Amino acid sequence: MQRLAEKLLTAFQLTRLSLVFGAIADVWFIVIYTRSDTRYDLLPAFEMPLAIDLVTAALLAVGLFAFATSLNDLLDLRHDAAFSPSRPLPAGRIRAGQAVVITIGALLLAIAAAIPFGTGGLVLAVLAATAALFYNATGKYLPAIGVITAGLVHVAHMLVPNHEMVFMLPVWLIFTHVLVTSVIGYQLEGKRPQLTLLGYLGILMGWVFWSVVILGLGVQRDPMGYFLPGELGLETLVWPILAVIAFIAIAWWKVGPVKGPHGAEKLRRYAAMWHGVYAVAWFAAVGLWQATILMTVFTIVGIATMTLLKELTSTDPGMVGYRV
Repeated sequence: MQRLAEKLLTAFQLTRLSLVFGAIADVWFIVIYTRSDTRYDLLPAFEMPLAIDLVTAALLAVGLFAFATSLNDLLDLRHDAAFSPSRPLPAGRIRAGQAVVITIGALLLAIAAAIPFGTGGLVLAVLAATAALFYNATGKYLPAIGVITAGLVHVAHMLVPNHEMVFMLPVWLIFTHVLVTSVIGYQLEGKRPQLTLLGYLGILMGWVFWSVVILGLGVQRDPMGYFLPGELGLETLVWPILAVIAFIAIAWWKVGPVKGPHGAEKLRRYAAMWHGVYAVAWFAAVGLWQATILMTVFTIVGIATMTLLKELTSTDPGMVGYRV
């Protein structure tokens, strides 16, 4: 029993599943919102029983997340042996062959979980996995490209349950949240190559371009103005705005005094927690109060679980972006 527990803890360390809460919160938001809007009544996410819907979406998130994180450790084995020798692979707690099996298994789990969401969802899951592969193989060495790629992984993964989503503001907020925290985390870790003024300009231009694409998709899908829910107004938009302000305050309080890789790791944890907070805020903004309560409970449980897993496993800094 003790040996099994040690193997499970090692697998959790390899895949950083203590941070998967944010990825699950994203797809759960899309699933629950989709089920509240009859324009999506022909989508599988609308027709499936809620329990199956949520379990399938959670398996999708876990699969994609574990694929991205374990792949990162495999490709960074030599680097981790020098700079993070306590990680499972360089420490010898898990063999490279076993890590390969976990990586491939996680990818297959994600693909299998995407199938019930239809062809569009399956395509987006493959695109998310491909973008994660590109990030780990190339993108993280080109910071301006890497942080944009990390944000787009979240966008593609988030839209798997509903590739016809019209209300794209929440998706855009997650994209922006991931991009900004990725840049700050990159700076905190002091990674090389350092971001230059040209790099920051490239990130800004990439954010503007993809913001236009993401928000433009909603407008293009419903040019009559219904890309925004009728219940959403200036007086209700205050909910997500307050969520953003609260994250800035919490991050400044908790991470501000902490520098280096430890500060970057703390930022990732709080950033992951806040995906659930954003979902709660958006549900409150559009008046879906049952969904607000459900997501609030999930967020509280998720934060408690993340804290517990953090105590049981040592989460070292890794892929900035998809690990938030």
